[in-house]
Amino acid sequence: MEPIDAAPEDHRAPANANAMAFATLFALSLAFLFVAYCMARALIGGFGANFATIALSAVATAASSIFLWWLTPLADFAEIFWVHLPADRRARRGQCPHCGYPHESRATCCECGRATAPLPAWTLSARPVKRMAAILVPAFLLGCVAGEAWSLLDESRFATEHDHANESVRAHYARPRAFPATFARMWADESSELHSEPWPDFARDRSWTPKDPARRERGLGWRERASTP
Repeated sequence: MEPIDAAPEDHRAPANANAMAFATLFALSLAFLFVAYCMARALIGGFGANFATIALSAVATAASSIFLWWLTPLADFAEIFWVHLPADRRARRGQCPHCGYPHESRATCCECGRATAPLPAWTLSARPVKRMAAILVPAFLLGCVAGEAWSLLDESRFATEHDHANESVRAHYARPRAFPATFARMWADESSELHSEPWPDFARDRSWTPKDPARRERGLGWRERASTP
């Protein structure tokens, strides 16, 4: 089986350049998948660790990773920047694409002994796809673990806040989830049981009205919302 980094000698970038490109892609992918998991966890709802909630959140996060595959060409960024672009510039100047020595239309460079023909243009192949897959798998696993830990930590903080709240507000204590899921809300019922509402149950403020007087004058449907019980 061909290694992920297998490539002709002339098509290889410095190892540290590849490492920097891979680390950058990994960091971007991890941040995206962490946010995706936290948002999926909030949309699904549920309070505390639950296998079904975690599994659904992980599936939703895996589905969202499709938006990262357009970054696949960047897995070969080091080869494009360090190999193909310099070789193209040398070829346009009539120089050897490998060492930069003027070849004067000779088929073989008299300096390095390699062919003076321009390097093949970079194309999307199996190599960057394999590299991106090798980046996304650990980023997905770590993103899910970090997202679940962040969600549980936020719920633990909410439970502590509820326990220390005044008796008058404890039965109806509520607040939004922590970033990046601030659109969702955690709340306590009359029996002090803690909940996190799923997306279908997101409450709307029926008393909302536009601040702009002109919009209030035109209505724009807010009267119906305000009058609905």
